This record gives sequence, structure tokens and C-alpha cells, in this order.
Amino acid sequence: MSRSILFFALFLALLLAGPPPASPGVLSLSLISGLTDLTGNTEIQDPVWQESLSGSTLAQLGSPLLFDPEMDVLTSLTVRVTNTSASAVTLPEFLPGVSVLTGINGLPGYSSRTNVGSGGARGANGAAGADGTISRTVLDTTFDLPVEATPGTISNGGGGGAGTAVAENWIAMTGASGEHLSQFLANRVLNPGEWIDVPDFAKITAFHRTNDEARMALGFDLPTFSSGGISVTTGAFSATCSGPSIVAEPPPPPPSAVPEPASVTLLLGGLALGATRRGLARSRQKSGQDLARV
Repeated sequence: MSRSILFFALFLALLLAGPPPASPGVLSLSLISGLTDLTGNTEIQDPVWQESLSGSTLAQLGSPLLFDPEMDVLTSLTVRVTNTSASAVTLPEFLPGVSVLTGINGLPGYSSRTNVGSGGARGANGAAGADGTISRTVLDTTFDLPVEATPGTISNGGGGGAGTAVAENWIAMTGASGEHLSQFLANRVLNPGEWIDVPDFAKITAFHRTNDEARMALGFDLPTFSSGGISVTTGAFSATCSGPSIVAEPPPPPPSAVPEPASVTLLLGGLALGATRRGLARSRQKSGQDLARV
């Protein structure tokens, strides 16, 4: 057997004995709390997988449908991150920030408006992470609509900020920074089918809908990153608040402290009877005292 044939045989044996190439990791995002869908559920199933907040995502906005959020306080969204791929995903120590999307469409007389605030990339080898970007549209509204992104920190990327306001209808969102995400995800290993819940994954910082025909779109995702030698892609979550606004029924009024008319009559009658009896008792007592003096 020649040396070349022996070398080829050894090379083939080593190739077959080596580990198979790693398949790409895929993470999905599910909304767990912070909003309610039109069936009253607070846990909303995954939408169609989407690679990133790109043109493909924008074409698929509208599923699922949500209630208009109450904006007495900032609406914080808790998101479940699930490994839906066949490979284990080892999350890195430093993470990119969350990208967010806002949009308004279906409003008579106006074209569709959409804004995407991209999350900043994580830094490499100790370099600072990039800040999140801000995207904002304000058209024919008296509201200023402040929009904020979260800054990058040492090796963690910042979260994006997006806001859309058209004709007194507005929505704004802020994504979490990689530093916030790292509290829950850094160095974690997600085997296929495993998940982690992350509070404050994104926040709705402003929401107002005056026209039932306006469809208020929102979305968020985690930009693609590399970890453990594989490329990890996150499917974006997107949803729409649509149709007549859902207004909660006011609570019943507290019981009245004023007695009913019949009760008032009985109360006055009882007081009068008591006063009459006391008067008679005092009269009898006085008569007895007068007789004792005689």
C-alpha cells in the first residue's frame, strides 16, 4: 500500500470520527406578560418565525391581535426566549441590545408609517458595545413623542428606540440593553426546547389611539450573533392593536352611607318613641318627688 493511499485512509477515518458540523441556532420570542390578546390570554403563542426586523418582518405585521395597553405606568413586556433549533445554544457573556419596531397603518388619509430602532452590537475582546439607534416619525400631532434608546456598555450593546405618531395616534418603544439581558442569559446553555423568561425585554413608553381604524403595530427581536462557533438567529415577535378600543367596565360604586327612605322613617320613629318614653319617665319621677314633700 502506497503512502498516499495510507494517508488518505487515515484522513478519511479522522474525518468520519470527528464531530458533525454544528447547525445554526434558532431562538424564538413569546410574549408572556405585559399585554393581553383579544381572547383575554396573557400568554401569546409564537408568531411566524422571522429572521430579523427587516422587510420580511414588516410584511408579516398583524399577528397576533392585542388589546390597547393601559398607560398609567410604563408597560413592561416579559418575553420567553426558547431554543427552537436542534442544537444546544450557549449564550455569550456579552449580548447585543434588543431591536424594536413601531408602526401605524390603516388610518384614513395617511400612508403606512413604520420605524425600527436597531439594537447595538456587542463589543469584541473587551471593546465597548454599540449604542442602540433611534427611529422616529411624528406627523400631524400635537404630542412631542419622546423616543429613547438604551446605551451600550462595556462589551454589551444598547437597545433601540422607535416611535410613530400620526394624527393624534402614537406608540413608542424601548428595547432592553445587552447588560440587562445578561442578568438572565449570559453564559446560559439552552438545549433544544428549553427556555428562559426575561422581564423588561422591551417597554412600551407611550401609547394613544383615538381612531378605531388605526392599527398600531409593535415588534421586537434580538439581532443575530455568533456564539460557540455557530450563528444564532432570533425570530422577531410582532403584533397589532386593532379595532375598537377595549375599555374596562368601571367598578361598581361603593355602598351608599345614606340610609334608605324607609330606614330613615324607622330611625326617626324610633328616636321619637325613645324621647317620649324618657319624657314620661321624668314626669313620673317628678310627681313621686312632689308627693314625698307633702
